[in-house]
Amino acid sequence: MFKRFAQRRILTPGPTELPHGVKAALVRETTNPDLDPQFFQEYKQVIELLRPLLGAWQSRVYIWVGEAMLGLEAAVANAVRPGTKVLVIDNGVYGSGFADLVKMYGGNPITPGLSWRRSADPSAIERILDKEKDVEVVTLVHCDTPSTVYNNLREIAKIVSSHGAYLIVDAVSSIAADEIRVDDWGVDVLIGGSQKALNAPPGLTILSISKRAWDRALEVARPSFYMNYQIWEEWLEKGGFPYTMSDVLIYALKESLQRIHNEGFESVFQRHKAARAAFRAGIEALGLEPYIERVDDTCPTATAFKTPLPSPELRRFIWEKYGVLFAGSWGPLEREIMRISHMGIQASADSIAASISILGAALRDLGFNVQVGKAVEVAIETFR
Repeated sequence: MFKRFAQRRILTPGPTELPHGVKAALVRETTNPDLDPQFFQEYKQVIELLRPLLGAWQSRVYIWVGEAMLGLEAAVANAVRPGTKVLVIDNGVYGSGFADLVKMYGGNPITPGLSWRRSADPSAIERILDKEKDVEVVTLVHCDTPSTVYNNLREIAKIVSSHGAYLIVDAVSSIAADEIRVDDWGVDVLIGGSQKALNAPPGLTILSISKRAWDRALEVARPSFYMNYQIWEEWLEKGGFPYTMSDVLIYALKESLQRIHNEGFESVFQRHKAARAAFRAGIEALGLEPYIERVDDTCPTATAFKTPLPSPELRRFIWEKYGVLFAGSWGPLEREIMRISHMGIQASADSIAASISILGAALRDLGFNVQVGKAVEVAIETFR
């Protein structure tokens, strides 16, 4: 029995494989981020590279050391007081998970029980807010990767803003894959992470904070140091950080952002949409059912599909025989679906061909009648 791979390949929806330039940035000469004034200027340069990607010209933008969960918790901690009524748009694993954070900080989450297989209907959100007039905060996951459901951020933000509520958005898996305009759309807090479509290592939280959200945080006055917006702003105004930054992670993020700017945002966004269509076409050509009912309701960064045998078993077989790592899910979807990533550099013809061919080969090995070549051909033709 010979190995069918020389090195393993990671095709999971975060953390993702790293481009060569990002890997190179990780071995740059390091410095003392607390004392080196040049590093502080480089941090500010990275913030300016983020602004157009987020559409955040008036909002404050920060990069914190800590996986994106830090930003999600900080957003809730700085907006929710005991008794605050929060509408949790719960169509997905992460969408539902916001309710736990809300309860942790004494809030009262409203969970309408939305379908995990469809985008949240903006008109349904409006009806809920019309009924629940004392909702102060709304949480939304733009791209819920465990289910791969995608929500219409622009329309939902408009509705939430018109009702005077604060909108917190998890955009960890959509930043650098689709258009986001936090200022124009009225997003109060938007959270991103480095390890998804940005193709940088995990360990950084990206935050944009509107003037309204900043004022709300001052009112809530959460007793925290690490998650305190005001402390961050005060330190940045002095030309430093409230705790030691990771210089190498900032270098890696800068390289990633420069690559995205060089390609051009429109090209990046179109490439992700094309990859979404291609993966769906390839999955269907293998006789598999996409989990999300409509392609437009699917994240541009990941595709989920139902598996003909328990997902953990299929994934383990592919990993051990072919050296390719795909993802499963959590909770009620853990054994039902598998997920393939097309984030950042993975939204490419080579990743499409590799993913569909390896998945098809594994299914054929396990006794399923699939046309691997036809599925790859369909996927690549769709991507064209």
